[in-house]
Amino acid sequence: MNIDNQKISFKGSRILSHIAFWIGYIIFALLQNVFFEKEMEYIPALSSLTLTAIVDIGATYFTVYYLLPKFLFRRKYWQFGIIFLISAAIAIISQRVLMYFISYPYFYPDYLHKVGSFWNINPFYTFFNIYTVVGLFASIKLLKYYYKNQQTKAELENKNKTSELALLRTQLNPHFLFNTLNNIDSLIITNPNKASDAIIKLSDIMRFMLYDTSTDAVPLDKEINYLKSYISLQQIRLKDPGFVQVDIKGNCGGKLIAPMLFIPFVENAFKHGQKNVKSPGILIKLECLEDSVNFEVTNYIDSANEMNKDRTTGIGLTNTRRRLELLYPDKHQMSIEKKNGYYVSRLMIKY
Repeated sequence: MNIDNQKISFKGSRILSHIAFWIGYIIFALLQNVFFEKEMEYIPALSSLTLTAIVDIGATYFTVYYLLPKFLFRRKYWQFGIIFLISAAIAIISQRVLMYFISYPYFYPDYLHKVGSFWNINPFYTFFNIYTVVGLFASIKLLKYYYKNQQTKAELENKNKTSELALLRTQLNPHFLFNTLNNIDSLIITNPNKASDAIIKLSDIMRFMLYDTSTDAVPLDKEINYLKSYISLQQIRLKDPGFVQVDIKGNCGGKLIAPMLFIPFVENAFKHGQKNVKSPGILIKLECLEDSVNFEVTNYIDSANEMNKDRTTGIGLTNTRRRLELLYPDKHQMSIEKKNGYYVSRLMIKY
């Protein structure tokens, strides 16, 4: 089915639903009359109700499809009020015309002598009689409008969330690549073999970044392997192989986590931590519990580096904090503190 046929089908279903609504309304009004007047003749009553329904339909569509969107929704309250009162007066008089000149003479001739003059109208009763159905129809329309707006809002928020997460990931990747390529560059002349090994490790990392980080979550095992590859790549330029200590506890299998959440903490430890200290200079702990994952990075504070940090410091952690707000609202705790000459960064994610 092409788009044009779909539009025709949609319009057709809307017309049928409107017809069904008004048929139901007329039948309901007829049943009311039957309830209050036991000896009522059905054909004249149905004919009269169908005739006066023309006014109800006109008032309904004029109010709902013209007055509400053009004035009320645009907060033009004075214009809405004035035009609404004028249209209500026209509807009341129109219904009186139909009743006085058609309905009474043709359907209730025996009742005609009791009607009185044309202007013998109860405007409040007639207004209530007409605008009850207008209010009902408007309520249905407003509920549909509200529901559609909520769906649109949710869809827009989801698209914005997806776009923002994609943007945050692209901001993380260049920061990581910049540091890694600098490390490889320093090895090309001094140790070509290590440089070659580093390129292979980098290709593994890039494979993870290209094929796994496009989703909102990856197996925690993959994230841990990625973290280990990153650490191994960084350790190539370190003299002490024990400078970084990694401690992983618990059963981490079968859990999912957003990709590249841990890397910024480790990256900052390498970038801003003091290197000329006894091992371990960087201590990384990961604990997998039944309902949460706890991650902690501890490194020595480099006082000289603290004084000379550039303005780009912390971009990765800022992005991580934002990603956590989007992906784990009310299900995470993140803290970074100075303690006895150390930086201690902690992240807890609940499942």
